[in-house]
Amino acid sequence: MSREESLSSSGTRGFGAEDTAPGPSSTGGHVEVSTGHVYHGRRDPTAPVGEECTVTVDSEPLDCRYDLLSASPAGFEWNYRGSGPAQLAIAILAHAYDDNFACEHYQRFKREVVANLPEDRWTLRTSDLDAWRREVVGDA
Repeated sequence: MSREESLSSSGTRGFGAEDTAPGPSSTGGHVEVSTGHVYHGRRDPTAPVGEECTVTVDSEPLDCRYDLLSASPAGFEWNYRGSGPAQLAIAILAHAYDDNFACEHYQRFKREVVANLPEDRWTLRTSDLDAWRREVVGDA
């Protein structure tokens, strides 16, 4: 099943039952198990300009990580390939794994995942990220 096929009508993103358990990931030469985080994105078209898109991780705001990439001063975006989606991609990967992995793979994550997220609201789990990472580097 492709990532796009596993998108449910509710806007929740998933990769299938076989990928539900988080696996180990390699970071900087040592292996650690990623924790079970839940990332939510929501678009509010009635919000002020620059505040339409909110992204949380475990119900807390996700840090934009401008220290790694300053592509989008307006913050996060998704559902296309641009600077806002790049900012979201690097922030999610840095949070889930580490800064080096995020810097190396955020463009691919943006193209393959962030650009395909539903426009209004979405959910990603650590298990979804680990499934994507297995496809990319085979170590999750």
